[in-house]
Amino acid sequence: MTLSPEEMNATLQLVKGTPADQDWLYSLFRSTMKQHIETAWGWDEQFQKESFNTSLPASGFKILTELGTKIGGFHLSNKSDHLVLDMILVEPSLQRKGYGRAMMESIKGEAKAQKKPIRLSVLKSNPAIKFHKACGYLTTDSDPQSVKMLWPHN
Repeated sequence: MTLSPEEMNATLQLVKGTPADQDWLYSLFRSTMKQHIETAWGWDEQFQKESFNTSLPASGFKILTELGTKIGGFHLSNKSDHLVLDMILVEPSLQRKGYGRAMMESIKGEAKAQKKPIRLSVLKSNPAIKFHKACGYLTTDSDPQSVKMLWPHN
């Protein structure tokens, strides 16, 4: 079932991540990204966990909840002239129901408020490329493993 935007607005909340969320966030990252990372470079569990926990601490995430249940989250870095969407994750069983789009609207709102574009990188094997294009992101560059994208704030 997909909720209407009005229903989502009434039931969804974005909360700041806390250290207690770190294991859940890593588990969500693993369940959503492992197959794409394996395709690109191979998966080393210890390296991935240490890298995720070091570079994407829970305190930098905003976590989407619905009636108190964690749905997904995103990590946004603020640079001098742009924002970087480091990660956006939705529980696999809840994908394609509008939750990612709800988070993206919040992310875009932040970019508009700061008058900054958003940059991101997506692995070529990740079907999220279609999602980002549907959200208005433009492809700016690519390398053998990934696609670089930009959402202009204006």
